[in-house]
Amino acid sequence: TYKMKFGNRGMNQPCVDLRTTRCYITPQNHGYAVDNTSLPTEWTPLMVNANDGSNEGIIHQTRPWFSVQFHPEARGGPTDTAFLFHDFVRNISEPNSTCVTTIPYSLPVAQRKVLVLGSGGLTIGQAGEFDYSGSQAIKALRESGVYSIVINPNIATVQTS
Repeated sequence: TYKMKFGNRGMNQPCVDLRTTRCYITPQNHGYAVDNTSLPTEWTPLMVNANDGSNEGIIHQTRPWFSVQFHPEARGGPTDTAFLFHDFVRNISEPNSTCVTTIPYSLPVAQRKVLVLGSGGLTIGQAGEFDYSGSQAIKALRESGVYSIVINPNIATVQTS
């Protein structure tokens, strides 16, 4: 394991299931992660965090054992990963049926160019909404080193710029 710089905390952490590449929104609260390179040969990564690529779960390749790093609530919270409880019961009742196949996954490449589209004001007085939020978006993108182009069809902006 290793200590993460900030950890994964909060209700909306995206996790990718490496068996299907399906992404689930999960609640998390942890500051350490499993180093994939330190896993024994019979263990394989099961889930990966879509934000930072950290390990969010491991699974044994032949035994009915797996673990996840998030809270797979079946009730009282998100139910996206309630299937993990069903998988656990199935693995215990049929331990010899556990065979794991994972799909290679990598984090998306960060884009360095972005097109920011404005819709124009729908009613009088809405012209300033995109002007402000669009300028804030451009400022944040510039600070992140992202080249941006703005298309704003708002006639009021053109008249006042």
